[in-house]
Amino acid sequence: MNFNFNLSQIIELEEVSSTQDLAKELAKKSALTDNLAICAQSQTAGRGRFEHTWQSNKGGLYISLLLKPVKTKASLSSLSIKTGQAAALALEEMFSLKTTIKLPNDVLVKTKTGNKKICGVLIETALASDKLEWLIVGVGVNLNNKVDKNLNAASVKELTKKEVDISCFREVFLKHFASKYIEWQLSK
Repeated sequence: MNFNFNLSQIIELEEVSSTQDLAKELAKKSALTDNLAICAQSQTAGRGRFEHTWQSNKGGLYISLLLKPVKTKASLSSLSIKTGQAAALALEEMFSLKTTIKLPNDVLVKTKTGNKKICGVLIETALASDKLEWLIVGVGVNLNNKVDKNLNAASVKELTKKEVDISCFREVFLKHFASKYIEWQLSK
């Protein structure tokens, strides 16, 4: 079995209702043979688990990875955790931020006033019998975007006082995600 992680295409959009919804639409319309990513500068209807809204103003990383896993039986909660770990590793590598994973799908950053949400993960799938036809890993990371002060959340720019190169962060995140995704595919 081939457990490499390659993206055949990265679709970049200025604005979309939801990268997750667009990925789902693409998955349903065609027979997925290759992995692809959909990125948007902003989302008008970004969401998390249980349809909770995810503020997706310009300046964050909003990406959905449409994947064709080799795995037949999935432990999606462990993939959610591994995706959060990939985001945490990228945040630590690029900005020396101390993070923690809040199960099952959040990455929190340690601040002077306590832990604040900096990243969320959403996984959706299509199953045929017990085999995954496709899965979508959605990730939202607060980078340069302004975060509502009423939320227990933070952005990298707010914490570091520096503008983030979103494309560079995406590449570092995808590097860590590739490693974690292969680990997940190899796990039982």
